[in-house]
Amino acid sequence: MRDIFATLEFLKTQIKARNEFQKVNLTQALGCILYEDVFVKKDLPAFNNSALDGYALNYTHKNKLLEIKGSILAGDKNDYIIEKNECYKIMTGAKIPQNANTILMFEEALLEDEKLNAKNAKENNAIRFKGEEVKLGELLFKKGEKITSGMIAMLAAQGIYELNVVKKLRVGIFSSGDELVEPWENADEYSIYNANAFGIYAILQDCAKVEYLGLLKDDLSVYKKLLDNQEFDMLISSGGASVGEADFAMQALIECGFNPIFEKVNAKLCKHVKLFSKNDMLFLALPGNPLASLISTHIFAKNILNLLYGVDLLEFNKAKLTNELKFKGQRNDFVFGELIDGYFKPSEVKFGSGMIKPLCENTHICITKIDDTKLAKDQEVKVLKI
Repeated sequence: MRDIFATLEFLKTQIKARNEFQKVNLTQALGCILYEDVFVKKDLPAFNNSALDGYALNYTHKNKLLEIKGSILAGDKNDYIIEKNECYKIMTGAKIPQNANTILMFEEALLEDEKLNAKNAKENNAIRFKGEEVKLGELLFKKGEKITSGMIAMLAAQGIYELNVVKKLRVGIFSSGDELVEPWENADEYSIYNANAFGIYAILQDCAKVEYLGLLKDDLSVYKKLLDNQEFDMLISSGGASVGEADFAMQALIECGFNPIFEKVNAKLCKHVKLFSKNDMLFLALPGNPLASLISTHIFAKNILNLLYGVDLLEFNKAKLTNELKFKGQRNDFVFGELIDGYFKPSEVKFGSGMIKPLCENTHICITKIDDTKLAKDQEVKVLKI
C-alpha cells in the first residue's frame, strides 16, 4: 500500500494528458490553462509616454526659463520636437516629444512670466519607455499556465482576444447513502445533510466543468446506470468507498468493466480513497466522512485533473514550524494550521474524519512522511493550501 506521495508519483505514470483544446475569448478564459505558448505581439508600452501630468522638458535646460509651446494630450499621435529652452505640457499616457528626457509634475512646477521654472525637475523622471515591460517577440506566457485576472489584462493589452486553452474536463459528482438529504430539504433527527458534494463542487469548480448529479440511493442498478454514462471524463463519489454491506459502488464498477488504478492509501483520512478507469473515463471513490472526503478532493481529485490537463502536480509551500510535533509514524499524518509570514502554525484543536470545522478554521495542511515521528521547531516542512 503506497502513501500519498508515492501514490501521486504512481499516478503520473498511469494518467495521460488528454491534449484537447478549445478556443475561448477573454471573458471566458479565467481559470483556463494555456494550450500553447503566447508571445508578445506589441511592445508594452508601445511608445515612450508620460507616467503623470506635468511638463516634458530636456533636463539640461532645467536652469533656464522654458517657453511652454503647447499641450500634448493622451491619444495625440502627432510628432512634437523640443528645441532649446522649450517645454510642453503633457498628460498621463501622452507621447513624449523628441529631445524630452524628463517630466516635471504640475505640483512641483513654478511659473514666471508665463514661462516654466524647472529647477525642481529630476533627471529621467516619470517616462515610461517603449518595451520596458515586455518587448516584441518575447515569451509572454508558457503553455500550461493557469490564466489569472492579471494575465487577462496583459493579453488584452496585447490585442489578444481569443486564444487556445486546454479543453475543460467534465466532472460529475454524486453522493450516496440512504441517510442523506439535500440542504434544501428538511432533515429529521436521524438524517444527515449532504455537505460533501457541495464542498467537492466548490473545490473543483475552477478546475473543470463540474455537474452535481444528486444523491444516489444504495441500489446496484442505479450505480450501473450512472457508470454507463459516457459524458464525463471523471465521476466522483462521496461515500460508497468502504466495504460496508450496503456499499454497491465497488460491485457496480467491477460489473461495468472498470479496472482499479489504486484501492488504498497509507494515510490518515485518505485510507479508503480508490481510483478506477475504463477507456477514457475515471471513477474516483472518496470516503463518506466530510473531512476525509474534502481533504482527499484537494489531494487526489485536483492532482488527477492536473495530470489530465498535462500540467504538474500541485505545488507545496515551504514553511518553518512554529513548534515541535510528534507522530506515531508508519503512515502519512495531517496537521491543520495557518501559514503566516513563512511559518506554519499548527492548530491545537483535535480533529476527526467526520468534522468540517478544520476546513473553515485553517488555511493549509502539513502532510508528514510515513517515517516521521517528530518534527522540530523551526524545521522546514511542506504545506498544501486548502
